[in-house]
Amino acid sequence: MGPLISSRQLRNVEALVDDCVEAGTGEALCGGKRLTGVSELDGTDFSKGYFYPPTVIVSTSGNSIANSRIWKEEAFGPVIVVVGFDTEEQAIQIANDSDFGLGAALWTQDLSQAFRISESINSGIIWVNTQHRNDPSSPWGGASSASGVGSENGLDAYHAYTTTKSIIINYASSDESLATDDWFKEGAGHVRYG
Repeated sequence: MGPLISSRQLRNVEALVDDCVEAGTGEALCGGKRLTGVSELDGTDFSKGYFYPPTVIVSTSGNSIANSRIWKEEAFGPVIVVVGFDTEEQAIQIANDSDFGLGAALWTQDLSQAFRISESINSGIIWVNTQHRNDPSSPWGGASSASGVGSENGLDAYHAYTTTKSIIINYASSDESLATDDWFKEGAGHVRYG
């Protein structure tokens, strides 16, 4: 896995994970600290880059990770937060506990459950039994104002990036225009307007 985009982003990921672990709301099952040392694969010195390992965080006993910043803020790093549930209603409530709603993934062998839950999750795209696939004709955008602006892909993106404009050009001669341009004068005939 490559480095994060900048030192600022590395500090952000570190702060989110550290806040959660230090507050006792979550524990890192793997990862959780910036990479240092040298890679055994290619000799890369991790301390000279913005490397953060894949990290899995779960709630600690008696606490809920859903009360931490990392639950509410996008880490934009290799960190996943795992929260369990017992019922469909709890799963939907957990999935909708977000200010973003860009994408959600649902894994099930029950097709009716997939439709039922997909309709209840507030997200711009929902993957069922897959993750992060998208057809270019399928709109991609968040279901909340905190998740980007507008939609990408499909006709929604076309409409978001274009503006309708009408241009009316009179190509008649000046004499003809003076004689026929007033649609509303008496004797102008049948006028279709609007």
